[in-house]
Amino acid sequence: FTDEITHLRAQVATHKDQLASSLKDKEDAVSQRDALSGEKAALEELVEGLQIEVRARYDSGFQFALEQVKIAFPDLDESKLGELDALNKIVDGKLVPFAPADAA
Repeated sequence: FTDEITHLRAQVATHKDQLASSLKDKEDAVSQRDALSGEKAALEELVEGLQIEVRARYDSGFQFALEQVKIAFPDLDESKLGELDALNKIVDGKLVPFAPADAA
């Protein structure tokens, strides 16, 4: 009978240790998840900022190219140049406004 009690106490101690270890693992996982969530949010914010910067530089480069065309070809119709847009596409030899694929 005493051997059984000793054995059961040893099992209880083992289960307590396993439970404590599992709880620590859970706390570590939650802490890591929270840290990664914060890092993800920071990276998403960085990506958004970079996307805005890329769009601005793309548009600025296009506007600069238009200014060069105006200087190189001063006789061009300014109103026609005003129709140009960095996002236009050329379809069948004509300029058409850009439409995102998911807008269709």
